[in-house]
Amino acid sequence: MPETNIASGMHAWEHHDWATAYEQLLPLLEAEDSEPEQLEALAESAWWCGRLDDTIAAQERAFKAYSDAGRTLDAAGLAVDLAEHHAWRLQPSASRGWMARASRLLEDEPPSAALGNLRRLEAVLVSDSENGLQQALELAVRVEEIGRDTGNRDLEMLGLHDQGRFSIAAGDVERGMELMEESMVSVLSGEVGPRVTGRIYCNMIDVCASMADYRRAGEWSDQAMRWCEEQGNAAGYPGVCRIRRSEMMRLRGAWADAEAEASRAAAELGDFGPYMAAAYNELGMIRLNIGDRQAAEEAFRKAHSLGSSPMPGLALLKLTDGGAAAASSMIESALEGTEDLLGRSKLLPSAIEIALAADLPELAETHATELAEHAERFDSDLLRVFATQGSGRIAAAEGRDADAVALHRKVVDQLVVEGLPYEAARARYDLAVALMATGSDEMGKLELEAAKAEFEELGARTDLARVAEISEIGTVAMTSVVRTMMFTDIVDSTSLIGAIGDDAWADVLAWHDRTLRDLIANHGGDEINHTGDGFFAAFDAADEAAGCAIDIQRSLRQHQKESGFSPKVRIGIHVGPILEADGVLVGQQVHLAARVGSAARGEEILLSHDTVVALGDAFRLGNQHDFDAKGIAEPVTVAPLDWT
Repeated sequence: MPETNIASGMHAWEHHDWATAYEQLLPLLEAEDSEPEQLEALAESAWWCGRLDDTIAAQERAFKAYSDAGRTLDAAGLAVDLAEHHAWRLQPSASRGWMARASRLLEDEPPSAALGNLRRLEAVLVSDSENGLQQALELAVRVEEIGRDTGNRDLEMLGLHDQGRFSIAAGDVERGMELMEESMVSVLSGEVGPRVTGRIYCNMIDVCASMADYRRAGEWSDQAMRWCEEQGNAAGYPGVCRIRRSEMMRLRGAWADAEAEASRAAAELGDFGPYMAAAYNELGMIRLNIGDRQAAEEAFRKAHSLGSSPMPGLALLKLTDGGAAAASSMIESALEGTEDLLGRSKLLPSAIEIALAADLPELAETHATELAEHAERFDSDLLRVFATQGSGRIAAAEGRDADAVALHRKVVDQLVVEGLPYEAARARYDLAVALMATGSDEMGKLELEAAKAEFEELGARTDLARVAEISEIGTVAMTSVVRTMMFTDIVDSTSLIGAIGDDAWADVLAWHDRTLRDLIANHGGDEINHTGDGFFAAFDAADEAAGCAIDIQRSLRQHQKESGFSPKVRIGIHVGPILEADGVLVGQQVHLAARVGSAARGEEILLSHDTVVALGDAFRLGNQHDFDAKGIAEPVTVAPLDWT
């Protein structure tokens, strides 16, 4: 092999030009006199280009060269890498063999990077069960110690990071997120290498998504994708990042973009079986939502062939084809084989839906109870929403229609605020059915119309067919009006409950509700909805809403002075055209008003630009600024209202 090619390849490797390094160094596999360091550079470059077979081949040759030269620590480090890579190839026997070899080589050696990486692999392998989490945590602490003692920053931060994600899996979310975010600082400041950077990004996104914290997962996914693209022509982590990016796009309703991203991920991850399987699972979910059953089944079965569970997607597909019993068998089997609680949390919402379709109400109740427990354990607002949705569906199945209406209304409100259009539309469908069951046909049809509009925009053919089965859409008389909408919300209510206790919180909440209801009524507002921690109200004029918001904040401030405590409330106000019927407001402008409310801070009144224009010079305002709102194409311009 020409020396110029080797030099060029090594130069490219040093500068993370993985594609060039891979191309220039690949002939080393055929050369008899290849240096092990050069083979390691080839292996890393091949990995970044998604060529796992060449990665393994180069590492095996480098391992032999190090072993023959008596370089034990170098050989042991490669043995650990080979164990991990064979695990990715779903070759457990080979993986265990390389782990045993690494362990034997390191028996009489002092702490080293190789030992730290071995302990980390051991931790990862035992962490997928609740019983193994304590052992995994202990191993992660040891990994951090080895990294610190040997001056290996990569290893130290991986150990810290793993302690965080294992702590979260064990239910200690606050401590776990604190540790994960501390390790993320090392990524953002460039303290660790690209391989560790990718690991930390991927795991952070995965943990957030597993807790249904899609807002945070989406933020990290976007940032990780930008980092991946900076790596140049690489496939390893970029392909993995695309899977999560695709999931976020799907959840936000950008299905065409999501499918393109998942397809690209599958193509980039050709040698990475488990990750490619995840890409096909994501493709399956997108196609299932669209209603392309055949393509969805092909994707799910491809994922299964690559060693990944196709659940809950394949069970939901079976359910849409009318096979409730088969779907139930599938999802229950998947739950039996899933020990980690976050993994179960992802399956349980579908398991509730399927159990009810299979006429198994007691099983559905069991699953709903478990999901609610996980939601509290992981302090996940969206898991709470999905647990509430399950309870609403159970109430409807048991004929408790009024309860079902109340629960489904809460679910719709929260999913709309979270910016999950498909899930919100499905929740509207559930609410419509429950309303009709109580005799509120017109209100039910109104919700159906809103659901239908969203399904049409998304292209959700199966759901559109379900809507058409139960009602003729378009028969509800609706009025187009311009109203001023106000959303209020208590900030960080969960922490407040923990600080003052349930009884004291009940008293505070009762006072809060009475006060806000009185003020809304005094200013001519209509209470549209009450979500527990806040209100959605509508006013005929912008100045009425602004005056009400000011009085709310001043009343809260006065109560704090008099009693020593008051909850902090954020308020958002937006003026816009909406559709109104029987006290229900629907339309994109309602969603925008909710986003403005969510963007406010505690004790802040935030006004949309349209509200500022409507108010004129009647109130003092702070500086205008823009923010990106979920489900809204353009940045939203807002300004704080000075109420002091």
